[in-house]
Amino acid sequence: MVSVLTKVFGIENLETAEDIVQQTFLAAIESWPVKGVPDSPSSWLFLVARNKAIDTIRKNKHAVSYDFSDSERALLMSEYTLPATMENLWREDPIKDDMLGMMFACCRPDISPESQITLI
Repeated sequence: MVSVLTKVFGIENLETAEDIVQQTFLAAIESWPVKGVPDSPSSWLFLVARNKAIDTIRKNKHAVSYDFSDSERALLMSEYTLPATMENLWREDPIKDDMLGMMFACCRPDISPESQITLI
């Protein structure tokens, strides 16, 4: 999830991506004991994270300047195209590519081996 959210918000907003993931897991901890574990927990987590990301963009639209200048993320600036664009970013095949890309980014030689292991 962090890799997809980092792709959405940019590496400069990694903390935002991590916060959304933490909020998602907190929602699971609060919801699942009461309502039961969903049939597809990973799908539930991705759906909640996606919705929280959309809420974050809407809430911070005027307060935080996200760099959505790249062609894939430019449609995130419009309220009309935000949900559909976010849906496209959360498809399964690109997520696998994003996770692999994040793993390669975490293995940069200027990051200590201990930190690389922690990040991956």
